[in-house]
Amino acid sequence: MTPPRRHLGLIGMLFASIGGILGSGWLFGPLYAVQLAGPAALVAWAIGGLAILFIAVTFAELSASLPLNGGIARHALVAYGQTTGFLTSLAAWLTFTVIVAAEVQAVLQYASIYWPWLTSTSHDGTHPLTGWGFTVAAVLWILFSIVTWVGVRLFAQVNGVLTWIKVGLILIVTISLYAMAFEWTMFDDLKEGGFAPDGWNGIFRAMAYGGVIYAFTGFQHSAIAAGESRHPHRDVPLAVIGSILICTILYLAVQLVFIGAMRQTEMPHGWAHLTFKDQVGPLAGLATMLGATWLFILVFAGAIASPLGAGLINLGSSARIAQGMSHDQYLPARAGKVGRFHTPGLLIALSFPIGLFLFLPFPGWQDLVAFLASVVVVSYATGPICLMALRKQLPDHTRPFQLPLAALICPIAFMICGLLIYWAGWAIVWKLGITFGGCGLAFVAIKLPRHQKIDFAGSLWLWPFLAGIVLLAWLGGHGGIDAIPFGWDIAAVAGWSLICYFLALPLKLSARQAQSHLDGIHEARDRQIADFGG
Repeated sequence: MTPPRRHLGLIGMLFASIGGILGSGWLFGPLYAVQLAGPAALVAWAIGGLAILFIAVTFAELSASLPLNGGIARHALVAYGQTTGFLTSLAAWLTFTVIVAAEVQAVLQYASIYWPWLTSTSHDGTHPLTGWGFTVAAVLWILFSIVTWVGVRLFAQVNGVLTWIKVGLILIVTISLYAMAFEWTMFDDLKEGGFAPDGWNGIFRAMAYGGVIYAFTGFQHSAIAAGESRHPHRDVPLAVIGSILICTILYLAVQLVFIGAMRQTEMPHGWAHLTFKDQVGPLAGLATMLGATWLFILVFAGAIASPLGAGLINLGSSARIAQGMSHDQYLPARAGKVGRFHTPGLLIALSFPIGLFLFLPFPGWQDLVAFLASVVVVSYATGPICLMALRKQLPDHTRPFQLPLAALICPIAFMICGLLIYWAGWAIVWKLGITFGGCGLAFVAIKLPRHQKIDFAGSLWLWPFLAGIVLLAWLGGHGGIDAIPFGWDIAAVAGWSLICYFLALPLKLSARQAQSHLDGIHEARDRQIADFGG
């Protein structure tokens, strides 16, 4: 077996996650979060960062001990078999694909400042693409596909430079807004509803529908790259935890100055209806309102470059996840074949019509990221249970980093996943249920007649988990019928998640089956190395 090339140090690992986290979230999140939670959006960012941290530390142990290409999707296959592995891979693939759509949407919303024909304004304040905007989005996706096909490795080499630029841009914007217009009075003005106009309900909604959870999507890049780390036992945990802490501070700083720089005269109808005239980009609109043309130009340039870069990176990740799905026999083996540039051209091409479809049911950035926040949490939910399962299945396997208090942290992390899905609201959760329910049933229907092993029993925790969350979302007050009072709904979701967590633990594969799947993954990697020289 050819060992993976280990050439990434701590800084490279840290920048992989920071660069993945700092996408369009900082450009739109401050506005959408404050519309839902008012100044308490700061609480949403703090809780969101802590929630993601609980989930992320499970990735640290898994990726340090089993640095597999494809990350948690492959861990799910080893621990719980084909069906769970397929649904986790599907969630990971959808995550990266939807991120591309969201980043393209972000670019076009900011670009419509100068080219208003790219987007329109709907009655609910979102900015769906016009026909011309949809055409431009298609062209951008084609360009992404071409670059991913022939030059993604070159782009990866400049990720460190791009990350420094993004961090520098955020710091300049934050310091400038604080120096020019910051006022503490904006945080407790009773005229605008006080610090938390909609209480905890608004805070929780901001986490899912305000872009907070979406903004942290990307921390897993260092976990995925664990196989290339020189010191995974040290660098993976530091990169995962460090990236989340650093980006939480940056997001809090942007949100703080955004709120403090507002003027009461610009909000005649309160935080919930905060808008900027003729400006669909909140930071650009704020810079214009303050008369800082130079800051507007800086924000606009960053708003174009940063999402484009993030979209390109994530399309490459989407293709690699799909390639792993072909290796694991979820997709035809031919689809994962690589060509002259050592990239899966067919999978990249197939992502194009799928990506364009994402602009149709979710017409604005906020709708896209709310759906994405739920999809990505489904893949996150397998982390805690896979960690506990693999400790039992592979007890003698070397674990350079072992999560302390895992028996306590893992169930808490799983409950957090259930709550994050629920807080996206009924309008998003029912789409999530249909997506995974339909794909899961189709997978089983295709495999069973061929008598192929699918390890369906290992997924029996996942179906009731998702079905229960969908039902509770319908019964709850986040777009549902409001049959369960606020507070009790949180208790119900947390309790149901905990039941499903303990249901999942005994459904893991046997040690022999887990080792068999792990050997299969290694064999698939060795075949690719033999066929294409690594």
